[in-house]
Amino acid sequence: MSHREGASPDDLFSIDPKEVLSQYSVEWVSLKKSYDELKHQLSEIQQELNDLDKKLTSGSITEKEHIFLYREKWATSTQMIQVKREVEARLYEIQKEIRSANKQLKQLEIERERRSRIEQEKSNAMIEWMSLKQGFDLTEARRAEINLESDRIEIARRNNKISEAEYRQKRIEQIRQLAELRTVESDVKRRLAELLQIIRS
Repeated sequence: MSHREGASPDDLFSIDPKEVLSQYSVEWVSLKKSYDELKHQLSEIQQELNDLDKKLTSGSITEKEHIFLYREKWATSTQMIQVKREVEARLYEIQKEIRSANKQLKQLEIERERRSRIEQEKSNAMIEWMSLKQGFDLTEARRAEINLESDRIEIARRNNKISEAEYRQKRIEQIRQLAELRTVESDVKRRLAELLQIIRS
């Protein structure tokens, strides 16, 4: 099998955006320095061409000398302009790569923050779920106590150990407590389901 045969193109050419920025930074600095030097040299040549025109006008050089020197400077500047254009093209390419890498880094940071936020939400949900589950278990234990107490007063009433009025009063209180427990249990169950959904997502 050939080298990396069967690997996807993404695997072959993937690169960390930070590495892209690092690789291009040295080349960028070097090219930018060359670009600035070329601009300066072209500016000097332009000034020299202007000076040649002035010398021709003043008669300090002949037209033949002017043409010879002008062509020489012009040929040099033409070559430098071509190099300058090539440098500009490369700088433009590097700019695009750097901007693309910066965009990827920004997206990676957004994704990292999103995952971190989700993990924190899950952690908080788990803590709340455990706390509520303990509370739910306590309500079930309390319901069992009330039912046991209900059985006791029912037996007491049958054995004429408590009056009908006292029995009714205790039963009403028990029914009220059971109703409150049902409301609490309903709210807790709903919240436990919400938290479980967050934890499992």
